[in-house]
Amino acid sequence: MGKVLLCIGRYAKLPYFMEKAYVNVYSAEELCYCLMQNIHLIDREIMDENLADWLAKECGVEELSERLLHMLKEECSIGDFIECILDFVGYGEREETERIKENLKSGISLSMYEKKKMRADYFAQNGKYILALKSYDILLDELPESERDLKAKVYHNRGTVYALFFQFAEAAESFKQAYECDGAEESRLGYLAANRMRMNETEYVDFIAGQEGDYGLSLKVEELFQEARSQFETTEKSRMLFTLKVCKEERNSISYYEEIERITGELKEQYRENVSE
Repeated sequence: MGKVLLCIGRYAKLPYFMEKAYVNVYSAEELCYCLMQNIHLIDREIMDENLADWLAKECGVEELSERLLHMLKEECSIGDFIECILDFVGYGEREETERIKENLKSGISLSMYEKKKMRADYFAQNGKYILALKSYDILLDELPESERDLKAKVYHNRGTVYALFFQFAEAAESFKQAYECDGAEESRLGYLAANRMRMNETEYVDFIAGQEGDYGLSLKVEELFQEARSQFETTEKSRMLFTLKVCKEERNSISYYEEIERITGELKEQYRENVSE
């Protein structure tokens, strides 16, 4: 049997907005969960009297609030501040708390730009693609020329997000800019793959013919595409599409159109989540 987590305080009517993670939390437990899941995004901004006041007024956890306010007056470290919250709520094992403190220590050496990239990456990994793209664009405007390696990583990740949106022209341009910054083969491969997706066969062949030195990478792109097709054929989505094809060919229009409506409804909902802010 797993460990039983006893909740403390109450569920807040008004949430606390964690700006770095771009999420509202409604309880002390949700606060702990977000802290542990987004620890690399957390900085000293979390050490805020407003957080302590929210825990007291909205969650009814006055004792924790008083402890945090006292720690703020004593100018404690961010590690001790977060450890106090986790220990009081009883969220997570001791090993997890120690891991959090170590992660915080390692994050101290990160530059402001690296932390901003991590925040944008977090949005991308959690399906907040519009927020990710906006964050990448803002960071690219801020990055000095001396940060070419970091700039390359930002361009590459931005290209990946554009590709997830099927905006392959924008993806290709981002991968190209990444490659121009650091010459990484991965970005060059992304550039060729994005153009492969946006061009027809004739256009792509002509394109590759004009890319001196990319013949070997173009073969790798084709290998990756073939692997992707093979993997897709074993998925539930592939079997579903095959079933729909049979329904259409057998003129079973009711089943066909009902399933199409269901699938498009799910895709629309997923798209709304991806573009929401």
